[in-house]
Amino acid sequence: MKKIFLTVIALLTVASMQVFGMYGATSRDWITFLTDGNRFEAKLDQLGFTLGNDTIKGTFGFHEDRGMWGAMLKPTNGTPTGSTVAANDFFYNFVPTISMGLGYTSSLISVGVGYNATIGPVWNRYNGKTESKKVEAVVHTPVLVLNALDNAFRMAIPIQVVNLTEKFDGYGKGSVTAVSFDAQFRYYTGIEALTQVRLYLKYGTYGMNFTPDQGDKVKEKFAESFGFDLRFYFGSMVEEVALQPIVRLAYNGALGKQHNKTAVTALSALDDSAGVWGTAYNNTVNSATAPLSSYSTGTAWEQSAWDLLLMTGLGLTANSDIVSLYLEPQLGLKVVQSGSALEKIKEAYGLGYNVYAEIYITPIKNLEWYFEAEIGNALKNTSASTVSDGFQFNGTTGVTWYLPQL
Repeated sequence: MKKIFLTVIALLTVASMQVFGMYGATSRDWITFLTDGNRFEAKLDQLGFTLGNDTIKGTFGFHEDRGMWGAMLKPTNGTPTGSTVAANDFFYNFVPTISMGLGYTSSLISVGVGYNATIGPVWNRYNGKTESKKVEAVVHTPVLVLNALDNAFRMAIPIQVVNLTEKFDGYGKGSVTAVSFDAQFRYYTGIEALTQVRLYLKYGTYGMNFTPDQGDKVKEKFAESFGFDLRFYFGSMVEEVALQPIVRLAYNGALGKQHNKTAVTALSALDDSAGVWGTAYNNTVNSATAPLSSYSTGTAWEQSAWDLLLMTGLGLTANSDIVSLYLEPQLGLKVVQSGSALEKIKEAYGLGYNVYAEIYITPIKNLEWYFEAEIGNALKNTSASTVSDGFQFNGTTGVTWYLPQL
């Protein structure tokens, strides 16, 4: 009877949700792969499983990485990105991140490799022909995961790559490429005074090459950025509540004065990369000029854009036999330099705030309902810029079915 109940709950959750990977294309997801036990997860932003034994484990699933919040297979009656054909051209958009991974685990060292394919928009590719063919833009993300010192040290390094090539017969050829990584390193000290240290390193670059049949080759960098996020976690207990003071320093900045994007990722450039060739088709065949991007300003700036956060927070954890709660409010200083194309401008100082919460409810053994949410203008669980001008909200919910070891 219990097995039937668990199966019904899982199926109802899957049927009522918008299905998307198990582990996404960022280090936030993959950092736990080698320590996660056997499970089946069905949440608003992921669907998949992790299975294995004491030595070998694997995972497969789907994940939502781009805020699409739609069905995996989305029938579309419209025009592909950058299309020159008439509207009402029926096609399918397959929009999730597909994830898979394989890992080896031991107390001394554990290592895993993963792969994500994030499906983007349909676009019209000519490839030297007079008639175009509909293709899907894809971000490929290979991942390296490593744990050592009995899992005290952990790292995850996913590298996102999108590369789209095009050729216009008699006019020219080129490629649009975006590469980014979001690496995470953790060290659990084992002491209460300083329980763990986390370091996130982020870099992204996005540009294109265009070689006309007549004329000089054009090479342009649309955007480039670098960022880091350093967090220190301390610990103490007050009766049955675990307290975890947190200090966080985060920076994101555009590289090069001609750029205004402070957090360049291949995922964020995916839609634009598909449109670069398509929307520039008429201009390209008429004048053999390089296509343009709407991803950044593309102009020379007197001062580059950047943002900085200095936050302090307090994590509170409380557990019972059925319910576990984690709450983490953060407050601090936010500094934003928007950049200027005309003249230097002063930085804007403001209040950075964020409230993050997790709730775990276990009504019966091995079945867990999970809710996660955060609100504020300095979200900690995002691959985009660390700060925003307005109020933001992230959240997800679903069930986890913990499975026996193989």
